Amino acid sequence: MREVYQNGHCDINGKRLILSVPIPIGMPPNPPEHTNYSHMKTALLVLSLALGTCAFAAKLGDTYEQVLAEKGKPASQVVAGNSKVLNYADVSIRLKDDAVVGVKPVEAAPSPAASTEKKPNQKPAPTPRPVAKTRTIETEWTTDYQAALTRAQAEKRNVFLFFTGSDWCGWCIRLDQEILSTSEFKSYANEKLVLVKLDFPRKTAQPDELRAQNQSLATRYRIKGYPSVIILDPTGKAVKKLGYQEGGPNPFIEALRSVEP
Repeated sequence: MREVYQNGHCDINGKRLILSVPIPIGMPPNPPEHTNYSHMKTALLVLSLALGTCAFAAKLGDTYEQVLAEKGKPASQVVAGNSKVLNYADVSIRLKDDAVVGVKPVEAAPSPAASTEKKPNQKPAPTPRPVAKTRTIETEWTTDYQAALTRAQAEKRNVFLFFTGSDWCGWCIRLDQEILSTSEFKSYANEKLVLVKLDFPRKTAQPDELRAQNQSLATRYRIKGYPSVIILDPTGKAVKKLGYQEGGPNPFIEALRSVEP
């Protein structure tokens, strides 16, 4: 059968590519739909595939320079040995030994509306619970012994005298960390105690007046070691003596409750 050629084309960066497909002589350019022209259907299929490949402006065997000339600089590229992948917005092109060996169209990402569309029988996403804010409990410590006695008498509270060596005494530091700095002790102290810190540091300088006061109180209450805690009632009378003890704040607080006014 004699054939003529039906031409198709596509434009790439101003260049026109002509594709020719053989069609038997005598066949009308637009045959009726019911006519069985299998040869023409095959040719048109080849033509459509060729035109579709043109849309990516790269074909198997093209060199790296040809791809850049047709598509321009890629959005990104990955190089591994003699292979590289050029990523464009619409296509991913794989080259090996500077020749195209694969062309893969990039699938469009689903629109936000499609991804958030509620499906039938789909349960709504649970509402996240608000994160509870941790309330920081502060306690008020004083170094003024006489002011503490005045307040204790006015508010009917016990006085908590804490004899410590804050920068050298390991047991003093443990008592502070494991008991005095806990929220349980702070809550109790804010309601029931007047806190007095009587420090005997070795590395930190103190005013002479404060150092003399602390030494006088250590002598009065016969402090032999650190840490030592002396509890005074609202009249200033010593009613209990404590030191470091294991078990956390609760046993320590129970000992303080036993001498509440």
